[in-house]
Amino acid sequence: MKPLSKLFLLIGIGLVSIAVLGCSTLRKVPASETKTEPATKSVRLSKATVLPQVSPTIEAGQYSGITWLGDNHYAVVHDKLNGGGIVLFDIDIQPETGAIERVRAVVPDATRLSGVTGMDNEGITFAKGKLYVSAESDQSIREYEMDGTPTGRLLQIPEEMQRDKIFGNAGFEALTYNEVTGLFWTTTERPLPADQDTSLIHRLQSFGADLQPAVQYLYRMDEPLRKAEGTRAYVHGISALAALDDGRLIVLERELYVPSSVLKALNDSFALVKLYVVDPVRSSGGVLSKQQLAAFSTTLGSLANYEGMCLGPKLSDGRQTLLLIADSQGGMSGLTKEFLKVILF
Repeated sequence: MKPLSKLFLLIGIGLVSIAVLGCSTLRKVPASETKTEPATKSVRLSKATVLPQVSPTIEAGQYSGITWLGDNHYAVVHDKLNGGGIVLFDIDIQPETGAIERVRAVVPDATRLSGVTGMDNEGITFAKGKLYVSAESDQSIREYEMDGTPTGRLLQIPEEMQRDKIFGNAGFEALTYNEVTGLFWTTTERPLPADQDTSLIHRLQSFGADLQPAVQYLYRMDEPLRKAEGTRAYVHGISALAALDDGRLIVLERELYVPSSVLKALNDSFALVKLYVVDPVRSSGGVLSKQQLAAFSTTLGSLANYEGMCLGPKLSDGRQTLLLIADSQGGMSGLTKEFLKVILF
């Protein structure tokens, strides 16, 4: 197949299904009180090192979330598999450099044999021996056993973030938990329709260990570099969160841009990732201030739509690993690849 034919197939089939995002705005944010104050164990953030992305030899998928289970074990969520979409990964990381050495993936029977379909599972996190998965189809966050079997328990979603209060295909992409603070965190990929007066405002929602909603905080995304007009694929939103021990959060802002014109797509397509740190614990109110931790972009040929993120093990010198996983849209008949990336801080 000629290169231009491959390019046309790439941008015309796999990425066209991604929702086009716009802006929305703010109204008063309801918030219930947390039962306990988060712990404030100090976490030092040094200058981040962004390692090259790696394409592991695994089955093509639509991997949209990742969480660390300890040692070299991870749970990943696949947004087109049955049940909770849970896939178990082993990722070997070189303890001195942070480089990914080997990746293995297994789909557990509870996922493979489940009769539940169409959940559009997007985020995943590990807490107290259970897995929790956010699903966009019904705007839910469900609890699962480690083998992917559902327990029947769910987080209680606030009324203003229920399915009928969000934009379609723009719900809970992000999900994280921190054992020290005892808090879950999520946000919608796109701002809520109710927030109509101030653009790019998101609500970062916390939940206690009792699975009940705690407090909401306001977060403002950066202005996009491009607009959705004249594109085959465009997305601008928050796709992942990672909670630190001192209560701070790492927020993944993601912008994907593929022009309609094949010739323009050759030169102009990109996927941009910006990682910011915010501090809800020490917030004085209003929109959270943010500090950039890292930023990078990929272009056509190695375009990586990073949707999942989690903290991983610390290296032998004490640096923290942060793992990102990209959604290849199922590999698109060999035209796209699975990608993982490690960031050190």
